[in-house]
Amino acid sequence: MNEVVRQFDNTGTVTLANSTTTTTVSNPKVASTSKILLQPRTSAAASENAWISSISAGSFVITHASATTTRTFDYVVFAV
Repeated sequence: MNEVVRQFDNTGTVTLANSTTTTTVSNPKVASTSKILLQPRTSAAASENAWISSISAGSFVITHASATTTRTFDYVVFAV
């Protein structure tokens, strides 16, 4: 039962950093073998061409265009 509960404690929200092309997200649930899924929460995020460029223990990096709009995503970490 505890393994099932832990699988649902693996979500978060991130707003992309302005005026830069990468945003690092720290989350202790992330392992180097995790899969990260992004879901846009703002219209600016929906039109953003963002991708996960690296994953390591405890964090992942989103690469994106440099902008000054609010681009917020929800994320889910699988294989925690």
